[in-house]
Amino acid sequence: MFEIDAFLLSQVLAVISFGFGLGSYQFKNRRTILLCLVVCNIFNASHFFLLGRPGPASMLLVTGLRYSVAAFTTNSRIMMLFIAATAGVYLVFATNAVSLLACIGTVIATYGSFQADNCRLRLIVMVGISMWVTHNILAATPMGAIMESAFLISGVVGYWRHCRVRGDRGGVGSGEGEHV
Repeated sequence: MFEIDAFLLSQVLAVISFGFGLGSYQFKNRRTILLCLVVCNIFNASHFFLLGRPGPASMLLVTGLRYSVAAFTTNSRIMMLFIAATAGVYLVFATNAVSLLACIGTVIATYGSFQADNCRLRLIVMVGISMWVTHNILAATPMGAIMESAFLISGVVGYWRHCRVRGDRGGVGSGEGEHV
C-alpha cells in the first residue's frame, strides 16, 4: 500500500497554496482574487495542521473564511467580526512579540479584503503582506519570507497590470472578463 509521509504531504500542500497565492493577484475581478486566496489559505492551513502547528493553521482558517465572506460582502460589521476573530486567535496562540506583527498584518489585510474597490483592496493587502514579510524575517523563516515577498511582488505586478496601466480603478462589478 502506498503511504505518504505527513511532512512530504505538508510540503506539497504548501506548494499548491503558493501557486494559488501567486496567481490570485493576477486576476482583475475582486471576487476571483478573494476566492483564489480562500483556496490558498485552506491548503496552507492544512500544511500547518500536518506539521502540528495549530496556531498558524487556525489563523489561516480564519483568514480563508474571511476571504470567502469578503468575496460576497463589504459589510464593515462583518469585517469587525473577523478583526475580533483574528485578535482572539492571536491571544490564544501567540508565542512571542514577533507574533504581533503577523496579527497586525492580518488585521490590515482584513480591512483591505472588505474594500469594494479592487485597487484599494490590492494596496491595503500589500501593506499587510509587508508586515508578514517582516514577521517572517524576524522569526527566522527564510521560506516564509520568500513566499510572502513573492506574494508582495505578485501584488505589485497585479496592481500595475490592472490599476495603473489601464487606468481602470476596478470598482464593484468590474473585471467581468477575467484577464490573467
